[in-house]
Amino acid sequence: MKLIASLICALMMAACASSEGSGDGGDSGPGADKGAAAFSQPFTDVKAYPVFASSEIVIGQNRFLVGLLDDHDAPIGSPKIDMDITFFDLDESAAEPVGHTGMRFIWIDKPYVGLYEAQVSFDEAGKWGAEVSIRGGGIDEKVKAGFEVRKKPSTPVLGQRPPASDSPTASSAAEIKKISTDNDPTPRFYELSIAQALKSGSPSVVVFATPKFCSSQTCGPTLDVVEGVAAKWPGVNFVHVEPYQLPADAGNLEPVSAALDWGLPTEPWVFVMDPSGRLQAKYEGIVSARELNQTLRSF
Repeated sequence: MKLIASLICALMMAACASSEGSGDGGDSGPGADKGAAAFSQPFTDVKAYPVFASSEIVIGQNRFLVGLLDDHDAPIGSPKIDMDITFFDLDESAAEPVGHTGMRFIWIDKPYVGLYEAQVSFDEAGKWGAEVSIRGGGIDEKVKAGFEVRKKPSTPVLGQRPPASDSPTASSAAEIKKISTDNDPTPRFYELSIAQALKSGSPSVVVFATPKFCSSQTCGPTLDVVEGVAAKWPGVNFVHVEPYQLPADAGNLEPVSAALDWGLPTEPWVFVMDPSGRLQAKYEGIVSARELNQTLRSF
């Protein structure tokens, strides 16, 4: 139950950040209209409301993550509840939509907590709005919420070569224990450094996760998913990097150089590079086996 409580807290913190970040409802660009204020109002008299869980939303392609909470602030997302989103560029118009997408549900910890995800592209930085339709499980709601799109991500850019960090390697169980908090580590994940993997001429998957110290409590499940996928891809490099220096003090976590090189705002993160070493996909938080397998099949 500690895991579930931590996930609820993580979603609640995201809810508070989302509320604070869109609370000004202020004037936008010259093309904006007064309807933009509707996207910054607190949720009242609703059975369910969305929480934008992505820490970086930028110009270009994004993996858009949304949590779903009920009127008691408890996570209720499930495959039985459908979600779709209509997007508005609030710096231009709060009345004319510029995009629409259905959201796919993925479990974080089945059958307790999950998120909705979709690939979404934004062409302008600034204030954006989402009209979120939620249907199923006795719920039929349509609510509005705002979020910010930034010009650039802090993590590596899709299509470019990420930093060739000299992450630690290990060749024995004793050595792995010094660089990983995974209770049941896969030795293959520690054979190559990031730099070696990127220069190998093979596809590479780099997962930054710390099962012991993860702030979101999704690192363990994420690493489990990646390890399960790895068994089906013997020709792909898999590299696990603890984002914090070990041994670690839970009250004073210090990021490793690779985490700083890659600009990680949160953890866990999973990055997928093609044989040339260019970044083709990145996943914040939980990643599904379906998503990861689909990306690897594209090489």
